[in-house]
Amino acid sequence: MLTCNDSSAASVSDACRTWLGGVGMTANLDQGEKELLFVSEEKKRESDTLGVYTAIERLYQDDAEQPGVIVRLKLRCYDRFLLAFVDGSVVSENDFGNHRAFAPDNAVTIKLGLPSGIEGVLANYQHKDWWTRPHFDTDLTKLPDRTLSLLWRSEDSYYHLLPVCGPKYRTDLAGGSSENEALQVRVSSHVGGMTRCDTFAFLLSWGDDPYELAENGVDTALRELGYPALPRQKKEYPEILDFLGWCSWDAFYHQVDEKGLLAKAGELHDIGLPVKWVMIDDGWSEIEDRKLRAFDADQEKFPQGLAHTVGALKERFGVNWVGVWHTIAGYWNGIHPDSRLAAEYADFLFETKRGNVIPYPDEAKGFGFWHAWHGYLKNQGVDFVKVDSQSAVNNFLRHHRPVGASASAAHSALEASVTMHFGRTIINCMGMASENIWHRPVSAVSRNSDDFVPQERSGFREHALQNAYNSYYHGPFYWGDWDMFWTQNHDDVQNAVLRAVSGGPVYFSDALGKTDPSKLWPLIYRDGRIIRCDRTANPTPDCLTVLPSDAGMPLKLWNTAGGAGVVAAFHVGDGGGSADGTVSSCDVPGLTEGPVLLYDFFAKNARMLAAGEKADFRLEEEQCKLYLLIPAAEDGVITPIGLTNKYVSRHAVKSHHIEDGVTVVTLIEGGSFAFAADQKPSGARVNGTEASVTEQPGGYYEIDCSHAAGEVTIEIVQA
Repeated sequence: MLTCNDSSAASVSDACRTWLGGVGMTANLDQGEKELLFVSEEKKRESDTLGVYTAIERLYQDDAEQPGVIVRLKLRCYDRFLLAFVDGSVVSENDFGNHRAFAPDNAVTIKLGLPSGIEGVLANYQHKDWWTRPHFDTDLTKLPDRTLSLLWRSEDSYYHLLPVCGPKYRTDLAGGSSENEALQVRVSSHVGGMTRCDTFAFLLSWGDDPYELAENGVDTALRELGYPALPRQKKEYPEILDFLGWCSWDAFYHQVDEKGLLAKAGELHDIGLPVKWVMIDDGWSEIEDRKLRAFDADQEKFPQGLAHTVGALKERFGVNWVGVWHTIAGYWNGIHPDSRLAAEYADFLFETKRGNVIPYPDEAKGFGFWHAWHGYLKNQGVDFVKVDSQSAVNNFLRHHRPVGASASAAHSALEASVTMHFGRTIINCMGMASENIWHRPVSAVSRNSDDFVPQERSGFREHALQNAYNSYYHGPFYWGDWDMFWTQNHDDVQNAVLRAVSGGPVYFSDALGKTDPSKLWPLIYRDGRIIRCDRTANPTPDCLTVLPSDAGMPLKLWNTAGGAGVVAAFHVGDGGGSADGTVSSCDVPGLTEGPVLLYDFFAKNARMLAAGEKADFRLEEEQCKLYLLIPAAEDGVITPIGLTNKYVSRHAVKSHHIEDGVTVVTLIEGGSFAFAADQKPSGARVNGTEASVTEQPGGYYEIDCSHAAGEVTIEIVQA
């Protein structure tokens, strides 16, 4: 039996120990699958930089006497997590004969039984080559193929199983055939001829805080791999993406050209919207047969060249930065083999077996291509890039390179160039395959869901679910890009609120004549800086391991800003009717154990909640709510709410303190400043000038300081 509970070992929970009690193993060779026999187990106590652990090694073979396949499952069991490694080999009598090898897919499969006491599940699986979505069924035999993260909840604990993509092999999870083989851990290289399968396969952790499990698990796994990527907490968020942006995609699609770009930029400038960056999306490049022909823009669409368009956007319309789009292969189908581009940069390009020409899957050679193109773009005034179709790396290079190696080479080459030319500012896109997530060295932002599709009448439900639940496992790696949206659309307010709590970029893609500034101002300050929460958003604990629509409840997301909790709630049911929910400080882990001031942005009211008290609410279809939960000040002391003309109102509160009985609040900028107090103050000053205090029907007070420029100091004198 596989256990971690000898007298000197750190204890593992009963549920975890029972689950790991019986492990089956199969090897998939190029001649077919082989069931492996358990041969022996060794166990000893060791320690490393992660702590003291029990080392367990289980030996499996296809034949006990004359093995042709040998696989060792190696576990390091620490106090609150374990690391699992696979070390397999195919035995050949000699190297010159016709030898066997592991199959490209499912080279080794570990078969696990059903964990005991499962009460809720959140799995994230790769439903398309590019994207993942959530799955909630507690029957693990129904777990979808290509599952990249599995969280489950028992009565007294959470467990997180995180498959790893290492230097060569990628691990996925999938449902098994019975309770005894409920869960399969599949290890694949996606290339033939491999006679060794030696890889860090997965991390399993357990504890009371599911969000810490994800954050700490990702950091521990990346550390064990030698940091092929950095966890989000060790990255720097790009300055450019801290400002409001506009993208050409949903405005023009492939018909983007200089005329349209300048017309839209002029329109935004004229209505006073501080759009500080523009992304020129797909459609600008010179292509043939969906293959790239040149570094410069299409001459018919951009007759004076890309530099002219970029210069006009910056000089005439106050745009600070311009980005351009390309794919990780140059264009969707790669680089045109008959182009001058292919001839000139042949040393840096690779031709696949099916004839696609792509940047070379080698860090140094691939860098040569990206350095040339990005250097050219930089000279045209381009400041950053969005790189699409990233999960096509394995589609192009399957049967050429191991999946981990091809992804590592592609991303290392690309990001070295992006670092050199664009200060690491890149939006990664269509890249939620495991090999992409685990192998981007330093980039900080990555798309978190499938596309926003403005024409899809019921698309918000899936878009919100993907972004919310993908963020659980994707957020520890990257700040999520929750995609562009339209400000005049059936889901415009919901989409704006979704991005307000996301913690990531905010940008829109309105067509000419279709922008509603009122949908954007609550998201930004006057200088165009977005009002961005402290971290990546996550589903609240009560809906983390359940599909909200199945429970008749809203989808709730939590974040923090300015010392306050932020909770957004959305109706994501697909059968009509209302959704009933509650909001409390319990929705924001670690916020406070005391009372909070609850502020409802849309209802414009405030009330005190005692410690642990919940407030009920109801959502109708296509309705959303946004709450602030502010730890309450002591009796008689003012509690600043912030600027109520902004979604995340509290973010604007830069500081507040009491000085000689006067509450002094510093705001990032002026607006409608709200605060709660036991009684109406006797007076107030804005930047030293007397100001009136208005009692609002919603149970709070407000001072209008919208006329004030720059940073604002408010002094509130209590009665």
